[in-house]
Amino acid sequence: MRDDDKSASKGETSPLLTCDNPNESYLTGAIADFDTPTTAETDTTLTATGTNEKERYGYVTFSDKHLCSPIALEKLKISKNMPSFRRRRSMISSHDIAPALALLPLITGGKLPESPYDGQNPISHPSTRIKFLPIKAPYRRRQRHRSFKLFWINEFRHWWKSSRLLVRLAGLECSAQTNWSVAVDTKISLISLNLHKRKGPKLGLKLVKYLGRGGVMSSFLKSVQPFTRCVRILVATWRWVEAAPCRRWQVGVEEMTAFVGNRCSRLFSRSLVDWFSLYCVFPLINICLQNDILWFQPQTYNPGVVVIILGVLRAIAPYGASFQGSRLGRVLTRGMFFNGMCRWPPNGRISELNLESEDCHEGDEVAEDATLLPLARDVAAALGSAGKDYKIQLNLKSVGFQQVGCGAGGYGVYELAKFCHGGVVQLHITPYGPSIMDIMPMYIILEREESTDLRSSWSKSIAAFQYIGPRVLEGFIYQGAFFSYHHFAELRERYDEVMLNYSLACKYMCKRRRQGFHDEFASPPTDLASLKRFLETGRRGRDQRKTNRRLAQIQRRVKHLARMIQTTMNDHKKKTNEAPLGVILYFEGLDCSGKSSTGNLIRDALLQAGYEVGIVQYNRPPTPEEKLHSWMDRFQSPIETRSNTKEVFDCEGQKTVKSTNSQMNTHKALIWDRGPAGDFVYGSLATASEETRQERYREFLEFDRSCQKNNIFFCKLLFLTDRDAISRTLGKRLAHRKICQDLHIWLDSSCGGTPHRREGLDEIDYHIDPTDFAAFNSYNRNLSKFVKFAKNTDILPPSDDDGGGVFQNPWVMVSTARRHPARLALIKTFEKQLRAFQMRKHHRFCKYPKNSTKKGTAFTEENNRDIYKFEGKWKRAIRTCLFFIGIAALYWYYLNTKTDFF
Repeated sequence: MRDDDKSASKGETSPLLTCDNPNESYLTGAIADFDTPTTAETDTTLTATGTNEKERYGYVTFSDKHLCSPIALEKLKISKNMPSFRRRRSMISSHDIAPALALLPLITGGKLPESPYDGQNPISHPSTRIKFLPIKAPYRRRQRHRSFKLFWINEFRHWWKSSRLLVRLAGLECSAQTNWSVAVDTKISLISLNLHKRKGPKLGLKLVKYLGRGGVMSSFLKSVQPFTRCVRILVATWRWVEAAPCRRWQVGVEEMTAFVGNRCSRLFSRSLVDWFSLYCVFPLINICLQNDILWFQPQTYNPGVVVIILGVLRAIAPYGASFQGSRLGRVLTRGMFFNGMCRWPPNGRISELNLESEDCHEGDEVAEDATLLPLARDVAAALGSAGKDYKIQLNLKSVGFQQVGCGAGGYGVYELAKFCHGGVVQLHITPYGPSIMDIMPMYIILEREESTDLRSSWSKSIAAFQYIGPRVLEGFIYQGAFFSYHHFAELRERYDEVMLNYSLACKYMCKRRRQGFHDEFASPPTDLASLKRFLETGRRGRDQRKTNRRLAQIQRRVKHLARMIQTTMNDHKKKTNEAPLGVILYFEGLDCSGKSSTGNLIRDALLQAGYEVGIVQYNRPPTPEEKLHSWMDRFQSPIETRSNTKEVFDCEGQKTVKSTNSQMNTHKALIWDRGPAGDFVYGSLATASEETRQERYREFLEFDRSCQKNNIFFCKLLFLTDRDAISRTLGKRLAHRKICQDLHIWLDSSCGGTPHRREGLDEIDYHIDPTDFAAFNSYNRNLSKFVKFAKNTDILPPSDDDGGGVFQNPWVMVSTARRHPARLALIKTFEKQLRAFQMRKHHRFCKYPKNSTKKGTAFTEENNRDIYKFEGKWKRAIRTCLFFIGIAALYWYYLNTKTDFF
């Protein structure tokens, strides 16, 4: 045992590090670790000071590293209690004691060292653990089972339900064999049952109920029912406790409604089987016997087999209906909260978009106008530029932070003394493993310190009143982006999930080759599309089946849309229902919002229908030659004669697409990956004047009108999503890039290890870049700019040429927070909009919004808050009331049905 451990075990008070310079305004010793070696600068300073300096000022050593003044300690020991803050502040201002020593009682709990260090045994002190690591591990906001124990308790609950069903069926089988005898009491005998008698059907129903309850095992099942119900209540309560604070109200109502729906479905299924037996099956058997429809004789026929079948149905029906009842309760609750809180629908008009919903303003996230949030993003950008070199101190100096202390486990603290809102901002930073792509995430805490009055002028005093938001902000930093608890958890868990699927897929690859399969899954993938299919083999079986069902459903919708387009292409007699000669699919929206994976479903339908499809990317600023022409001239049209031979990669890993100008097919389609709206968000128009922007709005609307005149359908799709979905996408793409490193080594080994450029693997590498993380920091700003552009170019103004502007071609907002519903809704919306374009008629997406007054979209000023207003509130209110009525009906049925709670 070390000497310092012995002294610590004796209960000695641990001293703190004080500054050699009494004018220092920070407390370094409060966060220093006793295992940290003494720096050379400190040793040099102590040697230069010499013994005379110590005797003159009365300094003695409290440890092997730090000095403290016993005279200053005596000033603090005025009373047994801790000195008041006013007294400590006055002593600091008069320079009687160092600021670090004045704050000493705050750290040690009001106790001061009784005697100075004698120089023999160093006194150890533990490192500060309060801000060393997160107080709890990051967790996803919508995760149902955060705890490992809760997950397995829920699995045990499902196993217990299945076991009870098996016990019920076993008791039914035993009772059926026992009661198949005349010697048994006629009330429970299957042989003596006669449906011709007046009480025969009722006696048959009693036998059905007896067998459906489990027969001889009914008493056992009834005795274990309280345990089953308690497990269900335990799981529901645990889910409510583990839910995010902003979602506890919804989770609580959802769990209660799911429980009530479960009970109602079981009760209703039993009642339905009883009604079906008494009023359908038994009367039908009597009618058939009386009319000699069956080959049985009425005197010899025994309905025992029918009763047993109905008993089995009565035993199984509640088990199957319980799952659907729970699902019904959850669907009703989520629908009520979804419409009540005006969240984003899968598809909708841009005028119906609510920019104040929880999709972009989560309840447990710091507000966008918080004072510390821009500082946190500046710190993230500074640390992101450090890269793998971990030059943290050097990069933080560019933001104004100076290191003032360190501790164990990579812990460091930095200080920003000149904060624009007054006070001092401290930055606590610690690496938080494991690493992602060989880059370690950082856990940070920003806190504004106001215990000491450091204001030197009235201007700083006034600035302090402008402070907004929390005084402590914590989160994680990775590659220059600042993530909150929940967003980082989405990224981290999605990354780990994909890497686990990759590991399992490699195992199954060896298994498939051993079994003799020589398909694409028996060899490493070579591009993004094959990588996704390869990773799918590493998922659980039920997850693969769920994905296959969804893909099959989407493919059926795509084929139906393709047949509809192909029918209109071949119908030359009806000019009003003719397919457009050209189609422009304009994909615009936030980064990592699934533009390609979702929008390319429309591309697949056009390809199957016979269109020639090309792709053009507009993610770069215009060239000097393009700036000489009109702004919209650089955006290509599918039926123009200019060369469209640019080869691009689909962002979601589909096959390489080449745009051609073949004269054989007159129907052509062109995909714009980004477009004019990108100039308003990322380009030069982001800082242009309002007059210039309105002029660009008019050019865009005139381009839309010219497309209609040339029989070109200009489909404008704005893809939006929440930050949780973006974080998941970032985690998935980081995992793909990590796997791509293995694939490079894997595939280059056949060439002797010589690196080769492979377009398929480059496609994976280019799938994510640092700009995606920079866009994550600017989520709200980019979202408002995209929405502003879409609202200003939503509806075409009427003209004399089109007879009043029948088809106005509005923007379609696609919310990809939930990908599968968004894809299904997009296919349906595109079909309706294409029919409206062919017939030149209105449909739901082609109505005039309120601010248009049938004169086109009214331009909004830069400082106008109209973009935060949305339409369709009364529709949401009606849907909310309908869902609430459904929930109330469930509770009414449960409370008015005769049943025991246990």
